[in-house]
Amino acid sequence: LCYGQFGGPGGFGGGGAYVPPAPVCKKFQCPKGQRPAGRSGRQIWSYGCKDSGINILSAGAFDPNNPLGGMNKGKSVDKCCIERDVCKQTCGTTAKECHDLYWACTKKICKGDQNCEMSAMMGSFAGDAVDDEPKKDPPEEWNYEKDKQKRECGGYEKWQNESCVCVAEDEWQAATEQNLQAFYKVYNPEKLDSTGAIKDPAEVWKKWKGKEPQMFQALVTKYRQKAVQIKEKPKPPPYKPPPPKSKEEQEKEDKRMADLRAKWAAEDKKKDEEKAERERQKQEEREERERKQVEEEEGETVEL
Repeated sequence: LCYGQFGGPGGFGGGGAYVPPAPVCKKFQCPKGQRPAGRSGRQIWSYGCKDSGINILSAGAFDPNNPLGGMNKGKSVDKCCIERDVCKQTCGTTAKECHDLYWACTKKICKGDQNCEMSAMMGSFAGDAVDDEPKKDPPEEWNYEKDKQKRECGGYEKWQNESCVCVAEDEWQAATEQNLQAFYKVYNPEKLDSTGAIKDPAEVWKKWKGKEPQMFQALVTKYRQKAVQIKEKPKPPPYKPPPPKSKEEQEKEDKRMADLRAKWAAEDKKKDEEKAERERQKQEEREERERKQVEEEEGETVEL
């Protein structure tokens, strides 16, 4: 039933799952002479996306004796959501890196499974820190571009601001090593010597020099069972209808909507006029080509 809508070429299954473009978000910035370093001791957390699952019924898999039997079965992209959130909370990563990581992970797990790919799409909307922000009262006026930017980048930018701290450039390497020591002290003390220093630091930096964010991201992902706190996503409060508008407020709202409708009508009229003008120009060009063709054919007849 749903294959034609979601499973054809370019849909969520069949010919290849749709992958939205990577967001363009601002990286954490420091003043001149300073560099971002990880904030030591910050707890990385995630909601995961176990609740993002959805099942698309297909004729081939449908069992009339147990129509809901497959609703709780299938592949889970929860691991991908957690790893994406670890990426967003690792100081120095980019939003594109976290986006690409998530979709590469879901592709590896789903392998063309329609239900899994739908879950991946639902999971891509879930679980950012920006979801926890209290709603403003009265709410801000809706703005598509601003809302889109907040939806795509709000969680990443908020997490980066919480995960990064600016340090002097000549203190950055020491701060990074201290963060690595602090991590190993909690999650793998065997990596430290008897004085608490990193064993074989030259070997560590030979492999990870210039890729420090990726190093910390890989470590947290490796030890995520202990290093990542899984939170339960808070349920939204029950719907509360807005209070009725006063006469003045209603008149203001009516005028706003009337102005919007007039604006939309003017835009539609302009588009129709532009379309009509393009059609007119095309018609003139066709007539001109036909006229020249007739003249050429008449000229050939006279020569004969």
